[in-house]
Amino acid sequence: MGVILFVRHGKASLGAADYDVLSDTGRLQSELLGTELSRRDVTATRILTGRLNRQQQTARCTRLASKWSTSVEVDEAWNEFDHEFTEPFPAFTKRVDDASRTLAAEVGSGETVVVFTSAGVIGWVAASLLGGGEPQWSALHRVAVNSGVTKVVVGSRGSTLVTFNEHSHLPPQLVTYR
Repeated sequence: MGVILFVRHGKASLGAADYDVLSDTGRLQSELLGTELSRRDVTATRILTGRLNRQQQTARCTRLASKWSTSVEVDEAWNEFDHEFTEPFPAFTKRVDDASRTLAAEVGSGETVVVFTSAGVIGWVAASLLGGGEPQWSALHRVAVNSGVTKVVVGSRGSTLVTFNEHSHLPPQLVTYR
C-alpha cells in the first residue's frame, strides 16, 4: 500500500501584518514534526505543498529537520479554502476531490507522499473519505492542530483514512489551532 500524509501548516502569524508567515511557534512545531518523522523512519518519496507561504515554510522546516532529500513541489490544488469566498465552496471541494483522486492514483506501493496544506483541505479529505460531507468537514477542520498529521493509505480497494490530526510530536504547550 501507498501512504499519503496530509500535514497542516505550523502556526501562522495571527495578528501580524502578514498572517501568511510561520510564527516562531509554527517553525518549532514543524521542526518537531520533522524530527519525529525521522525517528519513526518515515521517508518522503514525494513532497507537495500549496502555494501559501505558511504551507511552503512548514514543508521546508519539516524537510530539513527530517533530513529528507526529496524536493518540494508546489501545487495550487492544495491551497486552503478561501474564507472570503472568492472560490465557491463546491469549486473548493471539487478541486480537493480531484487532487486527492489524482494523487491516490499516482502513489505507488511502499511510497509515502507528504502533502503540506491547511485545515480546510485536510478536513475535506477526511470528511469525504468518511462520507460525511459538509457537516463533517465543518466539525473536522475547526479542530485541526497546527502541524497535525492525517494519514491515508491507498491500496487496491481505494483510499482509507487511518488517522486524523495526529499530533503526538507536540508537547501540550505547543498545541495550537490557528
